[in-house]
Amino acid sequence: MLDASDVGRLVEESSFEVVVLERVAYGAGQTNWFVCRDSEEYFFISNLLLPGSCVTVCLDGRISKAKYAFAIREKILRIAELEHDCVVGMLGVDRCRLDVEFIAGDEEMDDFEAALGDRSEIFFGAFPGRSSEEGRVITFTVPDSDGVVRNAPH
Repeated sequence: MLDASDVGRLVEESSFEVVVLERVAYGAGQTNWFVCRDSEEYFFISNLLLPGSCVTVCLDGRISKAKYAFAIREKILRIAELEHDCVVGMLGVDRCRLDVEFIAGDEEMDDFEAALGDRSEIFFGAFPGRSSEEGRVITFTVPDSDGVVRNAPH
């Protein structure tokens, strides 16, 4: 199993801003989303992850970063049509958390645009699966405080 330093090294090697999805254990579908650009930011994020959470680290740009424009709106709606919805996020105040919405159609897209305000950079893509793909996506479960990895509903 990879440890935080291994993942940090892979973050450094990625040519994309890396998106980290935390599926909270016993959270009834609760997720936390983060973005990191280097290993230091990844280590900061890794200390925020809750025990038992299932974490997916997207190293390959599958959650894209873009300046919002009409063409991006069309891409988001196309993903939503194919995948049921599209994850769309904006950087939070702390610059590592993503405030995400799940856009399924025009009405939700209009609401998102209204909330966007003067922020123009967004992250978007299909909701990542739990699989791992060497060099592209890493999925792991955060050990409990006693170091044991336990299966939990996410």
